[in-house]
Amino acid sequence: MPVRSIALSAFAVLLILVCGGLGLAVATQGWQAQPKYALDLEGGTQVILKARSNTGEPISSEQMNQARNIIAQRVNAMGVAETEISVQGGTNIMVSVPGSIDQKTSDALRRTATLAFRPVLIQGAPNATASDGGGSDGTSEIDQAKAQAASDGGGAQAAPKATGSDAGGASDAGGGASPTVVNGKPAWSLEQITPEVEKQWTSLDCTDAEVRRNHDVNSAPKSAVVACAPDGSAKYILGPETADGTSITDAKAAPQENSTYYQVSMNFDKAGGKAFGDMTTALFNGEGATGQFAIVLDSLVISAPQVQAPTYGGASITGNFSADSAQELADQLKFGALPLEFTVESEQEISATLGGDQLQKGLIAGLIGLVLVVVYAFFQYRVLAIVTTLSLLTMGMLAYGIITIMSNMSEIGFRLSLAGVAGLIVSIAFTADSFIVYFERVRDEIRDGRGIRAAVDHGWDRAKRTILASDAVNLIAAVVLYLVSAGSVRGFAFTLGLTTVLDLVVVFLFTHPILQTLVRTNFFGKGHPMSGLDPAQLGRNVPAYAGRGRFRSPDERKGRRSRRGGDDAPTETLAERKVRLEREMEDDA
Repeated sequence: MPVRSIALSAFAVLLILVCGGLGLAVATQGWQAQPKYALDLEGGTQVILKARSNTGEPISSEQMNQARNIIAQRVNAMGVAETEISVQGGTNIMVSVPGSIDQKTSDALRRTATLAFRPVLIQGAPNATASDGGGSDGTSEIDQAKAQAASDGGGAQAAPKATGSDAGGASDAGGGASPTVVNGKPAWSLEQITPEVEKQWTSLDCTDAEVRRNHDVNSAPKSAVVACAPDGSAKYILGPETADGTSITDAKAAPQENSTYYQVSMNFDKAGGKAFGDMTTALFNGEGATGQFAIVLDSLVISAPQVQAPTYGGASITGNFSADSAQELADQLKFGALPLEFTVESEQEISATLGGDQLQKGLIAGLIGLVLVVVYAFFQYRVLAIVTTLSLLTMGMLAYGIITIMSNMSEIGFRLSLAGVAGLIVSIAFTADSFIVYFERVRDEIRDGRGIRAAVDHGWDRAKRTILASDAVNLIAAVVLYLVSAGSVRGFAFTLGLTTVLDLVVVFLFTHPILQTLVRTNFFGKGHPMSGLDPAQLGRNVPAYAGRGRFRSPDERKGRRSRRGGDDAPTETLAERKVRLEREMEDDA
């Protein structure tokens, strides 16, 4: 099968998957057939939260900024994109959500952040069940751990497992220990695992983002719980809380000595330091089911380091931390359990800041631009412009389908803003530019004397390098703009980057293969005056090879076309042939 046929088949499959998949989801899953709009086009709900300190101390700007970040993470994790969250007046946080606000989002806005330390009893795969064989005998990880604990007198330490890039060790010299007893048993004992916890271990699937969002462990501080890693890479059974985040007095990130990695240091108040010290001493001495403890923020295990030494009053968490990841963890420890409560001051519907009228005008502007591009293409390239038109239409179908799919997926929750619409309109010019570069390269090859089929292949070899360089610049600009901007500007950057990638897909898998197919027809391959590839109209001024050792001059070809309708021409002189061959050798070099 020719390469062009493979490319066209791959493009057809991609188009069917995107458009057909969207249509099927609309018919069977209740998806919307159009993208969801952002706040500036649809309007939404505005909630103003009033912060109050539980301790009576003044609320700092750092606490408010961290509270804003936590609320933003909660809302965005629920698939509510294009949300605007800002701090106002020192103690107020204003949240503007597109569309109507549901009860889960409303509860997430009001909930106070909680951070706690718990011993790790079991760590396993994110979708592990009680019937999964953890060993060669088919026993589960829970059964193995309990059997090992019984054989060691109840205090066996299971072999630790890797916990990712933040797995490290808690260290610092400490004092004595007195076990923390919960419900008559040490918090780090496997006896904390009840049948209810085993049942939850079986049913909880941490690979499901919706499950991770809705799973709550904070409501059971005195019981063993099942918790997930934030990215769904692991599932844990954790013992009762031994210390909470309010006992942390400070947390800082700093470089490790003699290492390229960073560490996070944290300090506790007296009561928290004692409780944390009791836990780390017991885990270090092998009294726990494992030698790990978990840092739980908003019901998710953000880190599960291995205890390297008992520690009282303070600890250092080491691992493969970069400067950014260490600072992020330090901020989470320092502000993760904010001593703040939020009450709703007001909740009201807000109208679209721009509205459907502006969207309609934007779409009309895009349509006018598209029509002008098509008209110019037919004026410049005659019937060849049909390739441009089909390419623009297929790219528009792909862009619309992908954006609509992303808008309906709760994990992504993309919403189209007016800035995003502007990015789609601008992409028309970028896409048309790729076609013009390609067509003009082909026409230049024809002017230089190549046959039409050869001109398409040689023109593509030159044009694709220019197209790749141009789109690479556009894509870099879109990525940088997306990373450094915020709000609706990111919508512009996203649609610009998406359409840039689609431009490459369309040009490589559709435009070039379809032109290769067309030039094998008599209309385009023979250079019909309306094809846009007529050598005479392009002003070819060098002899052209006519096959079988014959060459044709421009004047002779032009005079004979009307009589013969083909590419025949009298043999050129030897001098003209020499010039032609030298020119082709230079081109091939």
